[in-house]
Amino acid sequence: MNKGHLDRILEKHKAQPVGSGYVDIIVWRDNYQNLVQALVENGFEIESISWWEWCEKENECKYGLGGPKSEYYDGWFAELATEVDDLKLSDKEPQETIQKILNFIESKTIGFSDEKVWFQKSKWLTPAIWLNVPDDWKNKKSAYII
Repeated sequence: MNKGHLDRILEKHKAQPVGSGYVDIIVWRDNYQNLVQALVENGFEIESISWWEWCEKENECKYGLGGPKSEYYDGWFAELATEVDDLKLSDKEPQETIQKILNFIESKTIGFSDEKVWFQKSKWLTPAIWLNVPDDWKNKKSAYII
């Protein structure tokens, strides 16, 4: 595993870490499949998935608790108050691991008090990847955080 290579993968796929580490890496819905594939094929372990709401305007989020402005798109992400989904993957073959992660994301449903939300039907439901990397790794943008 190489931290510089990881930073380049995230930038290529427009994946946005929240904070200075490598958990809650929010990825645009159009990019999550290629990001998952690139991470797994390059030896990075995806250990969890959290969930975010995509909002075109910061004050228009329905379920999210707030979060960062997108670095790549015109809009905002707001963290959903749901459990983080820990993945228990033991596959030795990268393609099996990739497919299991993609199936998990694509079959996700979240129940709110007023409705049930499906990943496939709710275009605003956005995954965030949590990686198992050394604790002392800080993402590229953390160099700019004071």
